[in-house]
Amino acid sequence: MSQAVSFEVDTYQNNRWVLECVLDDKDMALSTAKRLYDSKRFSAVRVVQETFNEDSNSSRERVIFETTVADRDNRAAKQQMAAVKVDRSERKSLKKRPRQNTKPATKTVKKSGPSLWVLLLWLVAILAGGATLLYYLQSL
Repeated sequence: MSQAVSFEVDTYQNNRWVLECVLDDKDMALSTAKRLYDSKRFSAVRVVQETFNEDSNSSRERVIFETTVADRDNRAAKQQMAAVKVDRSERKSLKKRPRQNTKPATKTVKKSGPSLWVLLLWLVAILAGGATLLYYLQSL
């Protein structure tokens, strides 16, 4: 089984990956990628290892190194924080706030008076009584 391994150094430009060079040596590819990235001309750099299998005529790719502007910014921030190291021994302790109830108080509304159905029943009874009274008065 014969395999050929190569390393592609890609840079991210204009919202797409651009092939910069193809190398046979992994260490050389990694150092080239780091040098390109440290030049600050590219927002991201990666090294892709491509393994070509001559027997099956197929290739397999995997990213072995990738860095972005966020990585560079994070590294710079870490270095800056290490340089500014604050002495916290003189710092006063913080007072704890009293705990507040996180659940809002729900008011229970107590019903006063009869329900709607009882009122409707009374209305029907009064109307029926009034109609009966009118019928009785007309028959006299």
